[in-house]
Amino acid sequence: MLKRIHRITSTFEFNVARKYGEYYEGQFFHIYFSKPRNYEGPTKVGIVVSTKTAKKATKRNRVKRVFREVIRKNFEKIDKGNLWIVIHPKASSLDKKYEEINTDFNQVLQKVSLPS
Repeated sequence: MLKRIHRITSTFEFNVARKYGEYYEGQFFHIYFSKPRNYEGPTKVGIVVSTKTAKKATKRNRVKRVFREVIRKNFEKIDKGNLWIVIHPKASSLDKKYEEINTDFNQVLQKVSLPS
C-alpha cells in the first residue's frame, strides 16, 4: 500500500487527471498521466475499477490489490513529483497474474515520456 500522500483520494483529482492527462493503453489497463497546474507535491496514484469491469466486489478488490502491488514495486520509476496517475484496469486483467500485469505496466512505462 502506498503512503496516503501518494494516493489520489478526491473526485476532483481523478477528474482532472482523466480530463487533462495524457492517455496510454496497455493490454490490461488504461492509464492517464497528468501534471496539474499550481500543484507542487508528490506523485499521486489512483486506481478505478468500475462495476462494468467486474460485477463482484471481490474481483474488483483483487484487481486493485494486484495493481497497487505493481505500482508499489515500480514507484521509483514514476515518482517524478507533481504528477497524478489514474489507472483503469480492463476486464481482461481480472484473471491475470501479477507477473503478466507487471510486464504490461513496464512496457507502457517505456512508451511514456514522464516529465522530470
